[in-house]
Amino acid sequence: MKYCDILRKIKLLKKNCFSFSLGKSLLGEDICCFHLGSFKGKQILVEGGIHAREYISTLFLLKEIDFLSNKNLDGGMYIVPMMNPDGVRLVLDGANFIKDENLKKFLIMVNGKEDFSLWKANANAVDLNVNYDVFWGQGSQNLKKLSSANFIGYYPNSEIENINFINFAKKIKFNGSLSFHSKGEVIYYGFKMNGERLKKEKFIVNQLTKLNGYTAVKTKKSTGGLSDYLSYFYHVPAFTIELGSDFCVHPINEIFLSQIFDKNKEVLTTFLNLV
Repeated sequence: MKYCDILRKIKLLKKNCFSFSLGKSLLGEDICCFHLGSFKGKQILVEGGIHAREYISTLFLLKEIDFLSNKNLDGGMYIVPMMNPDGVRLVLDGANFIKDENLKKFLIMVNGKEDFSLWKANANAVDLNVNYDVFWGQGSQNLKKLSSANFIGYYPNSEIENINFINFAKKIKFNGSLSFHSKGEVIYYGFKMNGERLKKEKFIVNQLTKLNGYTAVKTKKSTGGLSDYLSYFYHVPAFTIELGSDFCVHPINEIFLSQIFDKNKEVLTTFLNLV
């Protein structure tokens, strides 16, 4: 698969679904958002592809958008299938598409090789999912030095992709959030949470795990993530779902997409009804 194949899928979906751009990535790619259902009633905010090598989450959400596009929803869904388009392109196409020779050399230096198949970060070598200003830099796996994964950046909310997402979240009303990653077949919940909010999240996550058979795990040592940010500042149920078995290797091959989709195709509509 190449990056252009994903763009082709997005272009086809745009013909039948309402879509718009949240803004541009560092290298000028659109961060596309689809809206399904009605703008009235409950809304959920859904995201994938924030980690480049986990683009199976992007493919899942594109398939999900197609699956849900003609269904009647009790409310609406904002779905951002590829939060990190530059990173995904690095994984799929390598660095030769980058016109800035200094940037290309920088990324190859950080990566340590020209094969970017295990790259997680954006084109600034920052891991977007540890860059949010929510207990920034306090995660157990956070790195404060340049790396292809887990580097928190030079300051919180530094990356244009995250800035665009934060600005968008401020403009809309939403009742819950799902963030899709890979791998492990786990649903993380309950970030910095207790009391009634935790009880509600436990109830929701138990319903979701009944659908896909995944394991519910309370978030403990992870900070700076998109789900963490939305949960902490917007006080909505926010879950991170790790698609694909641990027996798979990164990046998860597209041949596993049908299996992943079959397990999770009802997760978004169920979540919308539960929040």
